[in-house]
Amino acid sequence: METVTEYGITVNQKTDDASQHRAWLIAVAEQRDKNAFAQLFRHFAPRLLSHARRQLGNDALAQEMVQEAMTKVWLKAHLYHPDKGRVSTWIFTVARNVSYDLLRRAQARPEHPSAEDLYLEPAVDSEVESDQLDQPVLREQLQKYCEHLPPKQLQVVTMIYFEDRSHQEVADALGVPLGTVKSRLRLALNRIRELLNEHH
Repeated sequence: METVTEYGITVNQKTDDASQHRAWLIAVAEQRDKNAFAQLFRHFAPRLLSHARRQLGNDALAQEMVQEAMTKVWLKAHLYHPDKGRVSTWIFTVARNVSYDLLRRAQARPEHPSAEDLYLEPAVDSEVESDQLDQPVLREQLQKYCEHLPPKQLQVVTMIYFEDRSHQEVADALGVPLGTVKSRLRLALNRIRELLNEHH
């Protein structure tokens, strides 16, 4: 079978994905090959991001995880051993460890807010204004749209709209600052508005 040499490694033209990933990672480890790393990043970053969004429920945190995880892949590529598993398994393990570190840092340093906490407060602070959608929505419709919200935003919307709790009651129940509850609610309502516009 015809072979080609790529990143200093001879592989079959019909090599499977796992072998190709291994070739790229070895090239990064042994040659610090930026082209090989770019190929790894192009393949794995979108998959890591999709997984992180589901697990973390926070887009900004998910993107930070991907950047940090792939940086570790670049720096620690030499620690990968082919006999211990596939490259994909190793990279997702690195990403999982980074996720744990990010969550621990977020809990240990609450003064470093998430993207939800950075949502700008309006000049007029009114629960009535912030709780209103631009158009009337039936409770059944709201439940449908809520399926598209991240877990933390869904939790806040559920407690305020379906359990009739005040912002302060939700903050006390969740053990988070009042501003976090308000910003999660506003992000959720913005998303619901987007969905309403898409369906009208």
